[in-house]
Amino acid sequence: MSGRGRRLEDESADLERDRDAAEARRKLVAASSLHWFHWLAVAGSVVLTITAFLITKRQVDDRLQLRFEREADQVVQLISERMQRYEDALWGGVAVMRSTDGDIRRDQWVAFQRAMRLEERYPGINGIGVIYYVQEDDVADFVAAQRSWRPDFRIHPDVATDEHYPITFIEPIDVNEPAVGLDIAHEVNRLRAIENARDTRAATITGPIILVQDAENTPGFLFYAPFYEGDAPSDPEARQQRFRGAVYAPFVVKKLMDGVLSRDQRHVGIRIQDGNETLFDEHDPALERFDASPLFDRTYRVNLYGRSWTFDIRTDQTFRANASSAQPFTILIGGLLLDALLLALFVLLTQSNRRAIAHANAMTAALVERTEHLARSNADLEQFAYVASHDLQEPLRAISSFTKLLQEDLAETLNEESSQHMDFVIDGAQRMQILVNELLRYARVAQAEVPADRVDMNAALKAARDGLRVAIRESEAVVQADDLPAVVGDRTMLTQLLQNLVGNAVKFRKATPPTVRISAETQGDLVRFAVADDGIGLAEGLQERIFQIFQRLHSRRAYPGSGIGLALCRRIVERHGGTIWVESTLGEGSTFYFTLRRASLRDDA
Repeated sequence: MSGRGRRLEDESADLERDRDAAEARRKLVAASSLHWFHWLAVAGSVVLTITAFLITKRQVDDRLQLRFEREADQVVQLISERMQRYEDALWGGVAVMRSTDGDIRRDQWVAFQRAMRLEERYPGINGIGVIYYVQEDDVADFVAAQRSWRPDFRIHPDVATDEHYPITFIEPIDVNEPAVGLDIAHEVNRLRAIENARDTRAATITGPIILVQDAENTPGFLFYAPFYEGDAPSDPEARQQRFRGAVYAPFVVKKLMDGVLSRDQRHVGIRIQDGNETLFDEHDPALERFDASPLFDRTYRVNLYGRSWTFDIRTDQTFRANASSAQPFTILIGGLLLDALLLALFVLLTQSNRRAIAHANAMTAALVERTEHLARSNADLEQFAYVASHDLQEPLRAISSFTKLLQEDLAETLNEESSQHMDFVIDGAQRMQILVNELLRYARVAQAEVPADRVDMNAALKAARDGLRVAIRESEAVVQADDLPAVVGDRTMLTQLLQNLVGNAVKFRKATPPTVRISAETQGDLVRFAVADDGIGLAEGLQERIFQIFQRLHSRRAYPGSGIGLALCRRIVERHGGTIWVESTLGEGSTFYFTLRRASLRDDA
């Protein structure tokens, strides 16, 4: 490629860099304003916050609902289990009645009731008693028999019927005395339930009634367990004929609920209805724990001993107080605060970008001015080095030549010491001349324009080996090389590069003949070359120092040289846009690596 083509290529590369810099500046300026993606990030964060709030609130609500349903189920289950326990107590009374063939004495029933320990084992029950079935013709004899233990016993109220069901025994007697002698045939709910128990042989309960022993007149019911003469017949008609009566228990529903479910141990309000009649109601606005807007409510319909009870269970104020959870709202508030911080961060970043642009503009102007100043200074120094190196050639040659002439003319008159001094002058002048030549070569590389020619590195290596022919022959060195690819650059400089590296490998050898191997590896648009030897190597920490100008690691007597060779290699590689480095182990040899641009077909032009 011609020098003009190279300049056009450099100008094109400069234009490309300018365009890249302008594009980067445009992006930086654009980044100093809030854009759609900033608002999208904030909006997305807000959506995520609200979503997290809703999910967390739903989880909290689900946990609360599960807790409510568990407590509501427990209420119904406890009442059902407690009614079953009461039923067991009634059947225990039936067993006692059967053991006495139905003719039990009052003292025996009192003993049974005490053995039952009603208040301890069956909280909520008002008592346990016996109801006999008495036909109208047998009423007088029945009353007379009962007055043997209770002189004032009578059946009441008067009922115009042929069948009577008087409450005969009821314990404890003190709270239930008004019920003694009560004919349950006087009231339809009481009568239907005992007839149902008689006909089904099953325990039954009455519909809602008011117990005569309940001074508060609150809803209650009776619980019956029938007994027969002998075993209970399987035939319905036979059951009626052999029916003797029932063991029963009266219940005030309010007292039952207090015994089964203490109000202090639950957080729900309960309403129990039998059909359209209310047995128990805690959904009263006048109650302290009533919640007008319950969090949860549920309705159960349960068949209990011939009746259908409806349980309406709702949360109360204590449930609401214990259910309050700040977690969802904490997430919401915290998330919104983070969103606000994110927006503030975007605003601060845009402001920082504006300040950065202003600062960069000021720094760029100062940097351009300083760069131009440094460029001028470097150019002046390189020009000075070139001129000084060139102009010192002639004086140094004159000193060396005339000193030799003087030494020859005065050879007979000079003593040994004076002759030695002249040798020192001649040697110093020659070394100075070599150093000046190397410095001149270094300055020429810095000033010379690097063409973009296609360089055959195999040919360059051959030229370098020819320049080192004497050193290779004297050291008996073995120089091996792979087939090297072509690169872009200056053939003379690259030949000098290879000659310096191979020459160093031969110079810094051990006692045995050295072996030098040159190889190359293509890496995309670059070629990485390697010059490896088995010489004396480098101590750790010196790999960078050896590329500095005038740096010597050994004495001039052991390894003569100017100390510019590797500095010149670095200058040549960098002028070609590559890099050079060394990997070495002391006593085991060194490998110098450098990269150059790989030549393409168009580089042949």
